[in-house]
Amino acid sequence: MKRNAIDDLIFKANEIGASDLHMIAGLPAIIRDINGVLTKFGSACLSSDQILFYAEPFFEEHYSKLLEENGDADLAYTTTDGIRVRINIFKSISGANLAIRILHDKIPSMQTLNLPVPVQLISRKQHGLVLFSAPTGNGKTTSIAAILQSINESLSKRIITIEDPVEYIFPQSKSVISQREIGRDCSSFARGLYAALREDPDIIMIGEMRDAETILAAISAAESGHLVFSTLHSSNVVEAIDRLTQYFPPSQHDVILAQFANVFEAVVCQHLHPLKYKTGKIASFEVLLSTVATRQLIRNNQVNDLPGYMHEQDGMILMEKYEKRLREKQLI
Repeated sequence: MKRNAIDDLIFKANEIGASDLHMIAGLPAIIRDINGVLTKFGSACLSSDQILFYAEPFFEEHYSKLLEENGDADLAYTTTDGIRVRINIFKSISGANLAIRILHDKIPSMQTLNLPVPVQLISRKQHGLVLFSAPTGNGKTTSIAAILQSINESLSKRIITIEDPVEYIFPQSKSVISQREIGRDCSSFARGLYAALREDPDIIMIGEMRDAETILAAISAAESGHLVFSTLHSSNVVEAIDRLTQYFPPSQHDVILAQFANVFEAVVCQHLHPLKYKTGKIASFEVLLSTVATRQLIRNNQVNDLPGYMHEQDGMILMEKYEKRLREKQLI
């Protein structure tokens, strides 16, 4: 199979288990290996022009305009070998740069990801808002994809995803799935979500909660009987809920928290850790579920008190306890 230059680099990086490939003007190509360590992936330093040459197969006019106007652009790309990657092309003082995240060839199962049983059971929910929260690169999009794929394989549902960019391509199975990409298929998460409500959805996945309009639209969609998934960038449950309110003036915080309390089904936080005795990574989890007590605490803006009410008998998980068990099992 004939590959172009960027496909060849991605293929070789994927072959050795790299999670990321970085191309920075003035440096040789660099990978993040299976243990999360940054390693040189070649000896020759790359120029800005060479990096733009590598980008030619996927760098369309739309993304060229974004790079010129904003200084960066996000996109997804599939190589000739079928390897799916997420790409950020951006400007720096050294010139053009590429950050390439290598995605799984296939959507992993919930069991393969070791998702806790309470998280796996989210796939049975009929409505409500489910948030996955983690710092960038800790697998929250992959966890959502695994849940959606489980639904896709077992239930007849109408699923719409709105992403920036589209990362995993879902095969058509029992469910009917449409995937839309910001910039290419719709102008924003909020606009895509408003349109999705007119497209007979059962389940909507929004790539990220990044502004007040999107948060309000997601809450509204959950209130109207849809199951809505989305992501945030935070490390624990308390930070995740606080982050929701940060997009609104203080005078609106109580209203937003009350609306969120009424519709949320779960907040799942996760961190990836290198395995202690072998290559690869394992995730730890914190899980907040909707109960009378947790809803009331959120309504009363007592979010900091939530950990004291996250009881295992209710299916909830505290990150500290989960990580302690991983250490006891000598996994991390």
